[in-house]
Amino acid sequence: MAVNQSPYMFCRAPAVTRRFAARLVFLWAGSLACAFADDGWQHGLSNFGTFKYTPGFSHFDYVNPDAPKGGRLVLAYGAAFNNFTPYITKGIGAPGSSVIGQMTLYDSLLWPSGDEVGVFYGNLAKEISVADDMTEVRLRLHPEARWHDGLPVTARDIKFSFEHIRDNSFPGLKTAFASIKQVDVVSEREVRISYKYPVNLNTMMSLGKVAMMPEHYWRDRDSGKTTIEPPLSSGPYQVGDFQLGKYIEFKRVENYWGRNLGIHRGRHNIDVLRHEVYRDATVQREALRKGLIDYSVEPSAAQWMTGYKLDGKRSGLLVREEQYYRHAIGVISALAYNLTQPRFQDVRVREALTLAFDFDWMNDTIDFGVYQKPGSFFHGTFLAATGLPGEAELELLTPFAAELPTRVFTHSPFSGSPVSRLGQRDALLRARGLLQEAGWRVQDGRLVDATGTPFEIEFLTNVAAEKRIFLPYVQQLRRLGIEASIRLVETAQFFNLRRNNKNDAVLGSLAIAMPPSLEVPAYFGSTSSGIGNFARISSPVVDYLSTKVLSAGTEREMAAATRALDRVLYWQFYFIPVRVVEPIRALVWRKFTKPANAPFYVSGYPDTWWWDREKAEIISRLFGSE
Repeated sequence: MAVNQSPYMFCRAPAVTRRFAARLVFLWAGSLACAFADDGWQHGLSNFGTFKYTPGFSHFDYVNPDAPKGGRLVLAYGAAFNNFTPYITKGIGAPGSSVIGQMTLYDSLLWPSGDEVGVFYGNLAKEISVADDMTEVRLRLHPEARWHDGLPVTARDIKFSFEHIRDNSFPGLKTAFASIKQVDVVSEREVRISYKYPVNLNTMMSLGKVAMMPEHYWRDRDSGKTTIEPPLSSGPYQVGDFQLGKYIEFKRVENYWGRNLGIHRGRHNIDVLRHEVYRDATVQREALRKGLIDYSVEPSAAQWMTGYKLDGKRSGLLVREEQYYRHAIGVISALAYNLTQPRFQDVRVREALTLAFDFDWMNDTIDFGVYQKPGSFFHGTFLAATGLPGEAELELLTPFAAELPTRVFTHSPFSGSPVSRLGQRDALLRARGLLQEAGWRVQDGRLVDATGTPFEIEFLTNVAAEKRIFLPYVQQLRRLGIEASIRLVETAQFFNLRRNNKNDAVLGSLAIAMPPSLEVPAYFGSTSSGIGNFARISSPVVDYLSTKVLSAGTEREMAAATRALDRVLYWQFYFIPVRVVEPIRALVWRKFTKPANAPFYVSGYPDTWWWDREKAEIISRLFGSE
């Protein structure tokens, strides 16, 4: 399903006419009104310049505002968590403790609308004011906002959180927060964030969607160490019962401060969210069939097509659902080689390795043809590169011409996949030629360099199901004389090896928000960690273009930057795109009801669903009789 490709603009009131901004109309592919109040304060931020929902709105259109509260939802989690500390890369974070995006424990300053693109409404922040020169944003907090210990959320908490994230967080977030010059407490409920240079609304929204931390809780604790002490937070849930390596429960906060806000009404309906740890996909599927799990995402196309045909009493009670939403775009799964290793630093080698990957055979033979061939790192949007670079792209790319492959300027990316059909010789012959040009030769059936050192690759994974992707690829690589193998490790070891730069190649996600935001420098930036930037890219041109994506002041500027970046990523062969963002293929027991209108740009699961007592009792009786 294609994303809305209408051009958008940034809502910015000119200084000369600021007091008339409420009536200001921009003409851009139709009439778009900019919803500033006369004093410059707004109830949200909009990249499109318009708001669907007016100040003080009752609820989103995609929720049931009268949904009943109650029940429990049991989910599966694939890793043994050992950390509750936010914003550190050590340990394995607990499920449901995300500090970006779909939050359970925490509140952010802003919250995205699920039926608008690039629109955020106030959450902790009741009102937002953006300076005319885009170097400053002020936020007024809800006076009702409270931490779970009853103390108010203050401007000092916001200052503490922003400075902590800027100085101590994930490298990708630190890069994004580096644009901040300073954070000032204006009053108990008002904070001012100043930037080193003009930024766009997208950057402001990106910084507004991360979790806030209570200063009084963290100032006497070491936020650089892992902990299993449940943290103090302010969100709709708090940590309940848990056992490391087995499960964790989150309990709905009855007196949650934000329960009556328009962005929250009709959401957070289930009393208990329980995450059970299952490290084996087969065991997890069996648990689902036995009713021990209520909801599960199925990553395997084969299992999705053939593995859940239930007969008898269970028929119709366990249902398959394809859930469409476009809060993320691009490539959900990509294979990347560790560019810090010398044998992967030659672009000819990386192209040869790409030629050996056969998407078509894998999709047709293994995956029942259900997946789309990746068409861009911004797949399915107007941000994707097509044809030859236009004038705006050339302006960005030309200064780096000496550092880039000529094809960036002369060939269209993704117009014809470089991968072969398994068993065809042309692509492998091209791959052999490229490897030979790069100084590799076949000796006694093995690909070796000038010193006789063999070309070896170990694919690292913590997911057994990924072997089905690697195995046919391993066979192709062996036809080139490359010694390829697969190493399956537990999750903690997997992340430790990546952090310590001890891996050859991994599969990772390049899913990007729409419009693109913090993920861009996190995936591609040279200062990002090996968790986010799993290819270990260190490229001045990629850094430059990533910055241009975030700092773009208009739709045209952002489109030019993303398309230019798209071309560079493709022709440098940093990644082998494997899967684009697809519908979520999920299985769910019919214990729950959901609104008739699903949001398109955020996941409505599980926070817009509600527990259905009658349906739950039917399913309970079913398993009780067996």
